[in-house]
Amino acid sequence: MKIFFEEQDLVDSVCVFTAIRHGLRPENLQVELFFEEQKGFSAVATSGNGMLQYRLNEQDLIDSVAVYLRDYHRFDPHRLTVELFFEPDKGFWAIVEQAYR
Repeated sequence: MKIFFEEQDLVDSVCVFTAIRHGLRPENLQVELFFEEQKGFSAVATSGNGMLQYRLNEQDLIDSVAVYLRDYHRFDPHRLTVELFFEPDKGFWAIVEQAYR
């Protein structure tokens, strides 16, 4: 099975992942996604009041998709493969594949 994650899905997953990791509420976070040729993917999650920032690397973004699918849709995160994409004219997206046993 393949799942297509649009940019908003990625943002939502980062909010959930960051909230779990730091004891926050997902709806109180704002996320900005980044892609740099040399460094790959990253994100910054900022608390609603703007006082706290959490930096996420590429592996954190991949883990956030797996955690989001685990917590909200009962997927086994160990059976998921997440591939991140960015194109200037299309923005960010991901393709998630679930391995079957």
